[in-house]
Amino acid sequence: KIDSIEAVDVTEADMQQLLPSTEHDIEAMFGHVVELLHSMEHPAMRALAEIYLADEELMRRFRMAPAAMAMHHAWIGGLLEHTHQLMCLADAVVPLYRGAIDRDIVLMGLFIHDLGKTVELTWEKGFDYTAEGNLIGHIARGAIWLEEKAATCDPPLPGETLRVLQNIILSHHGEPEYGALRPPSTPEALLVSQLDNLDAKTQMAITALQQPGAVDGLFTDKIWGLNN
Repeated sequence: KIDSIEAVDVTEADMQQLLPSTEHDIEAMFGHVVELLHSMEHPAMRALAEIYLADEELMRRFRMAPAAMAMHHAWIGGLLEHTHQLMCLADAVVPLYRGAIDRDIVLMGLFIHDLGKTVELTWEKGFDYTAEGNLIGHIARGAIWLEEKAATCDPPLPGETLRVLQNIILSHHGEPEYGALRPPSTPEALLVSQLDNLDAKTQMAITALQQPGAVDGLFTDKIWGLNN
């Protein structure tokens, strides 16, 4: 029996209680992402990062957004968690290539590759696609944002850096059947795409093992994203 009911404004803290949410500290993850961006060497890359970081609404949504509807990191803070994990992986992997991979481009590419999901997805009433997500999508939106923000960058990005970063956004899904608009065409784009796939699929498996019954039985339910 309901004695009374009233509308309330749901805060971000409420959302973390009502919906699946990251188990990690959101502000700590975001702070480390900022720290990694500030560690980039080229002043134009740091300037571009600051343009993104200064967009308060974008960064607010970046901290809250899920990384997907259901496939991987499908929880409040999932996009930040996924991005942070990727940047940490890159920071460990890039030095192994002894200067052959541009660390600045990889870190920036990972930071911006999924930012379009902040407007592709909605999480205020459960996870769903927005009109933006259905009509444009996060890959195209990310490339558009990069073009706009790079136009105001001071100092400007050198040489073909803008196109190299755009290729990372357009190609990070790897294959056309998975949504890639172009193939990864630089070592940095290949690394970003492979790391993205690595983190997403590993998290799918980990999440499946955390479901009720997954440990007691011999196998989990089928994980469609892994076809296994």
